[in-house]
Amino acid sequence: MNIEEVKRISMVSKSERWPYPRTFQALLQAGVISYRTSVANDNIVYMGADSQYDEADSASVSTLEVAEQYQADAVKRGLAHHQQHRTPFSAFLRDMAAAGVQYYEVNMIDRTINYTSGRPGESYVESVPVFE
Repeated sequence: MNIEEVKRISMVSKSERWPYPRTFQALLQAGVISYRTSVANDNIVYMGADSQYDEADSASVSTLEVAEQYQADAVKRGLAHHQQHRTPFSAFLRDMAAAGVQYYEVNMIDRTINYTSGRPGESYVESVPVFE
């Protein structure tokens, strides 16, 4: 995994509000095979085949309080809103926190994102479309 390229992609994709499939494709090309984002503090751990990079406490968001109750419908609405309106990443995280999402995990190989409270049965899995 090219850690310097991952840092650049993370910064530019958020500031320019790239559509997620573009960000996904760029991270995949940089050697990321999975990553996990903590919604409360925007801590992201990127995993490569033989390395990892922790991107802690992004400047885009302060600590968020995650709702106790997980609401799958609110997760879906928040995702749809962010995808349609390309809202800032910080707004996306606020929506996920309000919906009870503690973290989300991206599997680059399977092209899926699992938004979850961390409790059994409380998750929503979304497929990532191919970027063209």
